[in-house]
Amino acid sequence: MERGNWEDYKLLFGEENRLKPCPFCGAEPYVESCDRLIDIGCEACGYHLHFHGLVQSEIVTPVIISRWNGGLPAEWYDKDAYEKAAAGWNRRAQ
Repeated sequence: MERGNWEDYKLLFGEENRLKPCPFCGAEPYVESCDRLIDIGCEACGYHLHFHGLVQSEIVTPVIISRWNGGLPAEWYDKDAYEKAAAGWNRRAQ
């Protein structure tokens, strides 16, 4: 996984999904991502959350990207994965 900051990932998240600072210490979050996992966290205090990445093994979108030998779908592509991760990170208790 490659770690980066907001500037590295803002094209994937979209400006409207800008990540809020860490809810515990206020530091800027980092982002690490690979095909199946998006990790957003804080280096300062160690808080982090894991989210599903772009490639899923369950049906989240109708876009099939690979099949098992038997012809059943094995992986799906979730085009909204970064948007969902940002919403999860930015959610705060009321």
